[in-house]
Amino acid sequence: MYKHPGVYIEHVPSGALAIEAASTSIACFIGEVPRGPIGAPVFITNRGAFAQQFGELDDATSGIRDYGDVPDYFGHAVNAFYDNGGQQAYILRVAGGNSPAHAKGALRDPDSAGIKAFYLTAANEGSWGNKLRANLKPVDSSDLDLGYVLEIGWDLVEDGMVKEMIVLESFSGVVTDKDKSAYIPTVLAAQSELVTCEHLELVAAGASSNFTALQGGSLQGLAINDVKGKTLTMEINGTATTVAFNADLINIEVVQGPKSVSYTHQEGAPAVDTPIDGLERLAVAFENALNAHEDIDGFNIYIGDDQNLVLMPPAGNPAAVTVTNDAGAQVLGLGNGATVVEMPAAEEAFFLLGKDGNSAGTADFDTALATLRDYRNISIIVMPGKSWESNNGGQDVLNKAISHSEFMKNRVVIVDSEQSVKLETPKNVKDQGFPNSTFSSLYYPWVEVNNPHYDADTKANRPQTLKVPPSGLAAGMWARIDASRGVWKAPAGLEATVRGVRGTTELIGNDIQDQLNEWGINCIRNIVGPPVIWGARTLATKVKPDQRYVPVRRTSAMIGESLYNALQAVVFEPNKHTLWAILRAGANDFMDGLYRAGAFQGEKASEAYYVRCGLGQTMTQADIDAGIVRLVVGYAPLKPAEFVVVQLKQIVGQAG
Repeated sequence: MYKHPGVYIEHVPSGALAIEAASTSIACFIGEVPRGPIGAPVFITNRGAFAQQFGELDDATSGIRDYGDVPDYFGHAVNAFYDNGGQQAYILRVAGGNSPAHAKGALRDPDSAGIKAFYLTAANEGSWGNKLRANLKPVDSSDLDLGYVLEIGWDLVEDGMVKEMIVLESFSGVVTDKDKSAYIPTVLAAQSELVTCEHLELVAAGASSNFTALQGGSLQGLAINDVKGKTLTMEINGTATTVAFNADLINIEVVQGPKSVSYTHQEGAPAVDTPIDGLERLAVAFENALNAHEDIDGFNIYIGDDQNLVLMPPAGNPAAVTVTNDAGAQVLGLGNGATVVEMPAAEEAFFLLGKDGNSAGTADFDTALATLRDYRNISIIVMPGKSWESNNGGQDVLNKAISHSEFMKNRVVIVDSEQSVKLETPKNVKDQGFPNSTFSSLYYPWVEVNNPHYDADTKANRPQTLKVPPSGLAAGMWARIDASRGVWKAPAGLEATVRGVRGTTELIGNDIQDQLNEWGINCIRNIVGPPVIWGARTLATKVKPDQRYVPVRRTSAMIGESLYNALQAVVFEPNKHTLWAILRAGANDFMDGLYRAGAFQGEKASEAYYVRCGLGQTMTQADIDAGIVRLVVGYAPLKPAEFVVVQLKQIVGQAG
């Protein structure tokens, strides 16, 4: 080993066990949000990331959706978290068992017209994808070797008309050749957050495929002038069908096989000429005319954002559709999987068929919570829109979340009460049957926030303020106090000022809080100035007094998780005195660091904590034979000065 005289440097491991404090302020928001990956937690660090991945396509700031008078509880909860000091969170989208569908669109391959197409699919399920648009144009039409520009975005509609396409993603220099690095599906797979892509052949006669020009393609194409005084020809359920329009688009005749139906739409009404009203009337007339025929059922007509009509055959019965002019020349063609016809709008794809699916049930939330077992850094769970009331399924879902937290032992669920429930008396609280788990906490009352979608000039019909539950802001407050004071400090008091709210929905005074505090209901009150959180209890206040306080529960979780993470390094080490010494030394160093930071009671370390590990102390020979190492850590938790009593005594009889 040593070949020549000299100095040799060897790096020898110390054998010490370094224990790092686990995170205590990462929240997970679980619920039904219309956009984003389903069943896979997504880590975000600001509200902009939430808006970009889970909000509307035209919202890059808050992610709060406009549901009219009904608040977007999920969006408001996430924003309240960041308003009040939260920094890191997971978003877990839950969907019903009847899975929602991806929106789809298709671009004709300009280098393989009539043979292949680029089939685009929205990145995740939901009707949000129906707003997407895509176009493919040459970088330079005079030099196709430069490739193409692929743009993905959405159409800005003002006064019912498409004003412009808002581009969200743009890829320049992409090509249709699969052997090149700039191949369109390859580029989208690596860089697009909105769509995925497949390059497929159009369905040939007799072939089977999941894609057809009709089902997965650009389905727009019928403008008013395309049908005035013209005849549209189709094949529905294998039978030739014609739809004849008169010049005023009022009288419509539908002929399928030997049967015909004449349909009159708003007889005596003026001609359908205006761009918007005309399209709406045409869509209704066209759909009603088709479905008035006894052999046709379920045919739908939509108006796309491009202000053209969309033809959608009955589910499971795609139809071959062509539009002809007076001379019989084809204006538009769509295929049914048995015939190859030219796809419309070769340079544009209009996405359709995205569906939100059914509401998620308890089983769907149970599946989502099972996924979180692999995410041990989560310490706070919030379920926006699920309040403790049985008729909306919230109680069952929240119980599932609490059971999950009790299993993990490193996270706490912040429960919301129903907004209509008043908790002014012990009877009201008792009647609610709130959970009494030490892994749950509840804040009251709801708060009032500004409606970001209200505008006195353009959206005066929207409410100016909305009432939302406080779980999101409480989670943010926990994170804020953790960062400034430590997890052992109660997230309450005058420093726990609630941000981003206009006020509370109920005025809480001393008399009401007298009734609520003993049940572990944390109040949001106006003590001096703006609202503050004035309570730091778990819902286990009555049944487990030793776990009565939120900081005690969360400090225990932090210590346990920190030790769990660090001790992974000693699994399979020889179970003998050297290992026990390493464990004692590492745990002592860790606990001493917390003690010096002010996490425990006690004037000296021996009064604040202890660490034990060894044969005869924490283990028997039978434990060692079974491969068990027992490390026992005890500590004196800090408990908040909840009741500050000032005693005044009058001094009498003093001699002057």
